[in-house]
Amino acid sequence: MLARKFLNLKKSSIAIIFLFLIFQKNSCAEEKKIKIIAEEVDMHSFFEVIKPADPKAPPKKEDPKKPVEIVDPNAPPKIVGSDVDIVTKILVKLKIPYEVQIVKWNELEPMIKEGKADIALGIQKTEKYKKYAYFPRIPLRTRNYVYHRLMSEIGNKETLSYEEAVGQNLTVGIVVGFTYPSEFWENYPYEKLQLNRLLYEGRDYKDLVIKLRQKKIDLFIADRERTTMLLKKIGAEESVFKYRNVLYWRDYYCIFPNKSFFPNKEKLIQQFERELYKMKESDLISIINEMWIEKGY
Repeated sequence: MLARKFLNLKKSSIAIIFLFLIFQKNSCAEEKKIKIIAEEVDMHSFFEVIKPADPKAPPKKEDPKKPVEIVDPNAPPKIVGSDVDIVTKILVKLKIPYEVQIVKWNELEPMIKEGKADIALGIQKTEKYKKYAYFPRIPLRTRNYVYHRLMSEIGNKETLSYEEAVGQNLTVGIVVGFTYPSEFWENYPYEKLQLNRLLYEGRDYKDLVIKLRQKKIDLFIADRERTTMLLKKIGAEESVFKYRNVLYWRDYYCIFPNKSFFPNKEKLIQQFERELYKMKESDLISIINEMWIEKGY
């Protein structure tokens, strides 16, 4: 009798321990944060440095009711941007914890290949990455690149191709360090290891707008999504024309590395894509992108 009771007690104890281990495993799974990585790049910053407010300073005149926000000057920069905003909104809705990490350009690809992150932001759909990650159908943002020219110089023609621009010997402004597609370099090849005589390098889009207005260049190439906001900000929207034809475009995705491990990963991806589609249909993706472009990101 005692042996039977001991055996039953032992079985009960094993069952309790087994259930405890399952519960603990599920708890750990629930607590695991999705790791999001993004490359820090000048053309699409993910950092927002918040300056500490002076606690003695009066509220701003434009919003007298707003309390003064005290920020820790030693706190790290907040990680922001349109990609971060869109993806984290979805994860919050799905009640999935996450963390965002900025990585250097030479760390991004190895981390994707080795599955050291669960989501990577701002990735173009190239053969290099298609082998190592799943791409949702909908991109987080699209950039359409066009020629820009002084309104006074366009005449009655609202389109301009590479061939036409080169044939007319029009000088073109480009951004230092920015990548341009192969078809661009086919039309503006290097000459004796030197930059093509028709190309002029500027620091950023604003610098190119200034050079255009000074007539130091005839054109510049930029994505019309960001220049629309920029031209408004600097009061140049009436003087600078964006040609109607798109020279090339780029779609940027959030991707899910194949080798990453996360509980119920397939279900997560399905839910994520469903929410991303809803955001696109409601124009929320466009609204978020425009908001961050206006902020300068």
